[in-house]
Amino acid sequence: MDQQQKEAVENIRQSRENSNKAIREHNVSGVAQYWLEDMIVISGEGGQYVGKKALVEVFTEMFAADPPVFERIPAEIKIGDSGILAWETGTWNYKTAKFRGNYSAMWRKVKGVWLTQSELFVSLD
Repeated sequence: MDQQQKEAVENIRQSRENSNKAIREHNVSGVAQYWLEDMIVISGEGGQYVGKKALVEVFTEMFAADPPVFERIPAEIKIGDSGILAWETGTWNYKTAKFRGNYSAMWRKVKGVWLTQSELFVSLD
């Protein structure tokens, strides 16, 4: 892995850490700053969410009700040869409920910033 790829991996890892922190703090805008406008999420139980606007609504409602605390823990981040796309995979778990599983995320570098384009979560409970 060259230096540019190492820096990209570290940027994505730091973004994931910041996103997890925003979830702990129930900060919707803190989480959403890492999403592309056309973000797609498939949740652990198979729900499908399309678009940053829709996801902001979901997170706002989720944090307003009985806010869960969950985190994504990267096991591997790979940068594509183009330096524009990246793949992240790891585990996720709830700190406030008994849900856990695996996830993968697609990142895209836009104007020098890594943003999440899609996430797939699979519940293993």
